[in-house]
Amino acid sequence: MSGPWYEESGPTTDEVRKKLLSVYLMPKKAYQFVKLETIEKIIDEVIAIEEKEYGGWGSYRGYYTFTHHKLVRTVNKKVQAVMEINARNKINQFVMNSPWTQHMLYRPPTEDKPVGRMYHVVQERFTSLCNESKPKQCHLEI
Repeated sequence: MSGPWYEESGPTTDEVRKKLLSVYLMPKKAYQFVKLETIEKIIDEVIAIEEKEYGGWGSYRGYYTFTHHKLVRTVNKKVQAVMEINARNKINQFVMNSPWTQHMLYRPPTEDKPVGRMYHVVQERFTSLCNESKPKQCHLEI
C-alpha cells in the first residue's frame, strides 16, 4: 500500500446498495409515493447494470467522486417515471370510477342506462376536430 486507504480500497456491492437505499429512507422522499420494494428493485437493477458495465466500484474516493451521484441520478429518473405512471393511473382510476363523470354527463349509451347529456356535445366536437384538415393557427381557435 502506497497511498491512503480510501484510494487503495473500495466499497462492496452491498455497501453501495445500502448507501443508495439510505438516500430514499430520509424523510419526505419518493418512498412516500412509491413502494419501498419498487425502489429496492430499481436500485438493484441500476447496480447490476453499472457493475456489469465497469466490473466493480473502484476506490472509495473514485466511487464517491464520480459514481455515487451518477447512480443517484439514474435511480431518481427511474423512480420519477414510476411516480408519473402511478399518478396517471390514480387520476385515470378516479376519473373512470367517478360517479359524476361516469353516470351523469359523459356516459356513452348502453342497454340499461340512457346516454349522458353531454355525450353528444363531446362527440360532435371530437368529430369536427378530426374532420378539419387545416392546422390551427392560434390556440384561441380550438
